[in-house]
Amino acid sequence: MNEMDAIQHTVESLRREIDRIVAERQELRGKGAAPEELEENRSRLVKAQARLSELLIQRHLPRTAAA
Repeated sequence: MNEMDAIQHTVESLRREIDRIVAERQELRGKGAAPEELEENRSRLVKAQARLSELLIQRHLPRTAAA
């Protein structure tokens, strides 16, 4: 189970997590990190952004009436 699975995020908390991952990525790039480190960071960022999209859709998608 990864970190994203273990935490029940809100849109707001996930945005903060994405900001943290992006800051970490900038730090990694600044220190000349290995491609593997950057890839692991990129993967976490993509997963967090995908989850944010899902949460935003859930929040804003009009509810349909139960049939």
